[in-house]
Amino acid sequence: MKKHLVKRHISYHISLLFLFFAGFFLAVATGYDKKTQMTIISMIALLYVTLGIVHHHANHNLSSKIVVEYVLIASLGITVMLFLLRGFAL
Repeated sequence: MKKHLVKRHISYHISLLFLFFAGFFLAVATGYDKKTQMTIISMIALLYVTLGIVHHHANHNLSSKIVVEYVLIASLGITVMLFLLRGFAL
């Protein structure tokens, strides 16, 4: 990746890292309340999609393909977390 692109998008990547770390710590802090954990994970996924759409809209390269990609990745993340949380409850 070119250096100027990294510098240009560093705030986006830092905000994504902050979002995921904050979501992780919030989910861990809720203890064993699976409903609250899934709510937090769903909100993080929604924020991930929203942040991605806003980022690409600001850079004038937003397309339906990009929106679908963000939605699918967020859905995959929710699904993985659902199975992980369900597995630990058994």
